[in-house]
Amino acid sequence: MYTIKDVAREADVSIATVSRVINGKDRVKKETREKIVRAIEKLKYVPDQAARTMISKKTKTIGLVVPLLSNEYWAQMAEMMQRRLIKRGYSLLISTFNFDDHNDLSFLDTFMERKVEGIIIGAWPKPFSESDQAYIGMLQSQNIALVSLAHVTNNVIFIGGDHLSSSMEAVEHLIRLGHHKIAYLGGAGVGFERELGYRNAFMLNRLQIDESLIVSEREHTLHYFSQYGYERTCRLVSERSEFSALFCANDLIAIGAIKALEEHGLRVPEDIAVVGFDDITAAGYYRPALTTVKQPIEDMANAAADVLLEQIEHPDVRSPQRKIMFPMQLVVRESCGYGRGQ
Repeated sequence: MYTIKDVAREADVSIATVSRVINGKDRVKKETREKIVRAIEKLKYVPDQAARTMISKKTKTIGLVVPLLSNEYWAQMAEMMQRRLIKRGYSLLISTFNFDDHNDLSFLDTFMERKVEGIIIGAWPKPFSESDQAYIGMLQSQNIALVSLAHVTNNVIFIGGDHLSSSMEAVEHLIRLGHHKIAYLGGAGVGFERELGYRNAFMLNRLQIDESLIVSEREHTLHYFSQYGYERTCRLVSERSEFSALFCANDLIAIGAIKALEEHGLRVPEDIAVVGFDDITAAGYYRPALTTVKQPIEDMANAAADVLLEQIEHPDVRSPQRKIMFPMQLVVRESCGYGRGQ
């Protein structure tokens, strides 16, 4: 195995000069730099990522931006993407954003500094604006490949599940069980389409929507979903709201809600039926096991990685597909029995 000393000897320069070229520091004459690069290529000396980047002009690094890794859904998504990318010779740089500072796009600056070749947008920290569109355009002008798991702009390929239809299916399942008074727990950060699916299910079944049973925190993005589900369910029960079922925008909200119901002497599913969304690992092991909508996390993660790498490795080929949708599956478990449906 050759060392940096061998490279210096081959190029007839000092070790310090080789080191400066590899690390991109200080000025080195063009002809000297070319001699060192030829020596590295001849000896196949690749000490680290910096050297690889210098030779190939590619970092083989992908950026992923997600809201919260404490949410098992995003942790699973990141892990699946990383596995896929590693098999293709790429590494994954993960960044989370600050929900409370809507102007903080520093995660994109970090990706630029690290010279990522592509970015997977798991979520966006605010409503998409013209300035955000300009930022996306700037990234694309620098040949940075983009895919998104969030609906941000038509200029970026979207990969995701049909949240609207699957939410409708979950609520209609409760309606078929006899529940007409169904509360909804959602909010910013979990997707408005799930609330829209809830509303559509009521309208399609010609049922009156009780707005007092819709709890959707839109002013502030949720950070601690289980705590939110617990607190809002406690409030619903304390206000003596009449409901026989509860549809939650994700599984963590549902888990918090079940704890609140049990603490108030209400049994799940005997008194209140509960349905979640995502089908995180904990959903099947919780007691009662949680009825939920299963997102195909692995399929979406693999598709996001593959579509992104296709753009990187074949930049001249534009994909005709701007949206790739995956079906979701309602998984019926113990938490969704017949309760006090009217």
